[in-house]
Amino acid sequence: MEGKIKLNIVLNHNPFFSNSANANRILSLINGLVNKKVDIHLIFTKGYQNTQEKSEFGESGENRGFKYTYLSNILLDNIWKARWHIYIGNPLFSFVNKYKISRALKYSNAIVWAENEIEILKSVLYAKNQNLNLKLFIELSEFPDIHLFNKGNRFQKKIANKRQYFFESMFFGKLNGMALMTKTLMQHYSAFPNPKPKLLHLPMTVDLERFNKAIPILEKFEQPYLAFVGVMDNAKDGVNILIQAFAKIAAKFPAYKLYLVGGWNYDTPAHIELIKSLNLEGKVKWMGEYKREHIPAIILNASLLALPRPDSKQAQGGFPTKLGEYLATGVPVCATTVGEIPDYLTDNESVFFAEPGSVDSFANAMERALSNPEFSQIVGLAGRNIAEIHFNKDIQAEKLYEFLQTL
Repeated sequence: MEGKIKLNIVLNHNPFFSNSANANRILSLINGLVNKKVDIHLIFTKGYQNTQEKSEFGESGENRGFKYTYLSNILLDNIWKARWHIYIGNPLFSFVNKYKISRALKYSNAIVWAENEIEILKSVLYAKNQNLNLKLFIELSEFPDIHLFNKGNRFQKKIANKRQYFFESMFFGKLNGMALMTKTLMQHYSAFPNPKPKLLHLPMTVDLERFNKAIPILEKFEQPYLAFVGVMDNAKDGVNILIQAFAKIAAKFPAYKLYLVGGWNYDTPAHIELIKSLNLEGKVKWMGEYKREHIPAIILNASLLALPRPDSKQAQGGFPTKLGEYLATGVPVCATTVGEIPDYLTDNESVFFAEPGSVDSFANAMERALSNPEFSQIVGLAGRNIAEIHFNKDIQAEKLYEFLQTL
């Protein structure tokens, strides 16, 4: 008879108050595992992201079917506090957290799922050395060295370099299991020498229930519109390509606006200048970052969703979580043929494809979609069907549950 799985998940922050791709991925899997009656304990190392989180969760307790504990009561509710924590407070907190995590796991025989952050990896490995009964698990959705190809300051790149080195040289060989989002990552880590963990191919995951009903349009958004939701980064998501492509079709579809939804990025000032230079200030609007609970309203009320991701190492090894959310809405999607996206989607059947890095090709894809709304609706619904078949959180959680049983 199978025993009940006990799973400790160690994260920097509570994913219910984050809107990152990683947070959405973890949340969808957690929700699926809760439905499988897995005994889950979330351990958060870096305090609260806002006052609502602190008020709703407190220091520890139970919520949504799992237990949770905060190791720090610090409130990081603005950018200056967050920066202080990263540059000054983090070394102090990481030293304390190492012992707090070790104490929390000292007598546990649970599986420990660690977020891929260097201080968490160090703390979990220390706990493993104190308690050899622990089983270590990690989930990766991209290559660990993508920081080398994206913009960032010297300090951020230094931290990322340390994380990659520590993970591959010291942590990897101690892992018992690892879930990987793409077949490309599976091939990469299968080639590593022993000792190495059991590997699971766990494709992108989306919670379809978030997108299965009509939601009123948000203030400041006017229909009809196209939407991009993601990182305002040219190398990762090709926002500059999207702006230039929209400029080529804006006159043909004068009723439409383009809304760019995402937090400030190193490329944001260039995007604002590009919008001005193309005389699109009334047509293309950078909306900033929205909370997780607002994203369904933004993308469900769009006429077309855009993901102009260029070809890159990140695109080759990863699979965009936002694409899964796009597809789950049933709204037609324009995307590029990068990585393993073409393994699931077909042009003019479940998506409108464009060549990566091509402004003209992406403009053509958007024009095809907007020129025939009735046909586009059929393509959008076919895309949702693909998400239901391949990216459903319940299907992926079942795969993960069976894998965790083997550990």
